[in-house]
Amino acid sequence: MLAVAFAAAVLVFFGAGATVDAASLAYVFVDHLSTPAPPSRARPGVAAAAVRDAVITASLERDVLVLAAPEMRGRQRGTEENARARAYIVERLRSAGLAPLFDGSFEQPTYVDATDGAAPVRYATNVGAVFRAAHADTDWIVLVAHYDHLGVIDGTIHPGADDNASSVALLLALGDALGRVRPRLNRHVVLLFPDAEERPNIRTERMGSSWFWTHLPLPAERLHLAIVLDLMGGRGSPELEAAGLANALFVLGAEGGRALATFTRGLPSTDGVEPVFLSLPMIEAMPYVPNRRFARSDYHGLREQVGRPFLFLSTGRTETYHTARDTPETLDYAKLGRVTRWVAVLAMQAADADGRLDWRDLTADPRADADALLRMSAAVVTSPRFSWPLRRALAADRRMVEDLRRRWDAGEPPTLDTYRALQLASTRLQAAQWWPGGWYFALW
Repeated sequence: MLAVAFAAAVLVFFGAGATVDAASLAYVFVDHLSTPAPPSRARPGVAAAAVRDAVITASLERDVLVLAAPEMRGRQRGTEENARARAYIVERLRSAGLAPLFDGSFEQPTYVDATDGAAPVRYATNVGAVFRAAHADTDWIVLVAHYDHLGVIDGTIHPGADDNASSVALLLALGDALGRVRPRLNRHVVLLFPDAEERPNIRTERMGSSWFWTHLPLPAERLHLAIVLDLMGGRGSPELEAAGLANALFVLGAEGGRALATFTRGLPSTDGVEPVFLSLPMIEAMPYVPNRRFARSDYHGLREQVGRPFLFLSTGRTETYHTARDTPETLDYAKLGRVTRWVAVLAMQAADADGRLDWRDLTADPRADADALLRMSAAVVTSPRFSWPLRRALAADRRMVEDLRRRWDAGEPPTLDTYRALQLASTRLQAAQWWPGGWYFALW
């Protein structure tokens, strides 16, 4: 009974929502991330360097302070405060000199079907802008950061500074830089701010992004790359700092294609940002729920409906995640500034580079994932922040991953069962970082 109750609690904590049954999740194992990385470019392209250098990082904190202010009351979908946040974003995009994305409007209403067979009901409102390339009939990239949050729960405001005002501020800073530099690009650059990402909408067709991916303003086949951002401003945990990962930016999804991995891993380095590459399945597993995956952000509909290359970026879940303590003063703005410049280079290189990117669903690189997990867990087994049962479970996980890595190095191929074990070890580590006092995470 305790295990069953714990499973139910985990599903609530991590936002189960609707799940995707992927026919037993028969992952294809690749080496796109575990082979030696290509040489990094010594310097970014002209457009990437210009936009990066035009980023004014001082705007990041100002925007977060507005979006996560107490009077915004958590920006929950359908509220007056959500509309005020939306109006603020639209005005920022307009003042940056970007064009409206949706037939002359910065706003895209979304709808859900009425249960009584009546006309669809308006549900949420996405915001979008575009910086157009030199030629109208060309490909496009999109950067995505949802702007809604949880609102007020039991009388307590959940401000949502890291989740996801930090990412919104990053895109607004990028939009400002694009408007100042106005580079000549090969591809259009779209900035999208979906609504209705938080529960109970996550992983459902009610998500604003799900509506966007099925009502695209530009041709789906011309989508070169999507870059989805969530939780971009949190401070690294003491354990990550001890492991030398205080400046980590987790990059997921590059395993989906060799060209995508080569492009992303070969980006010019940015001082103070360390990309840590992980396969997306490493954050999508749940204990007690095998053969299913749980998308963590607005890439859900993109993956299911469009099937184009994408990356998911995050600095990781912190202890303030989905709590009233997710306030502007908890963010690391210096790190957010460095990450913003890195994302600017990523986006501009994607908007200007030659060639096409490949992508395949249900792909993972177990060796790279094991190496990243070992690095991230280096300091957790001795951390006094974790209860003894959880610390013991994390230590056992680490020994298991070390054993898997030795066996794979010796020639034993990864299997779906061993990869599932790796995923659950990753899930426990994520849970521990989010809630160090959660001794019950030791139970699976």
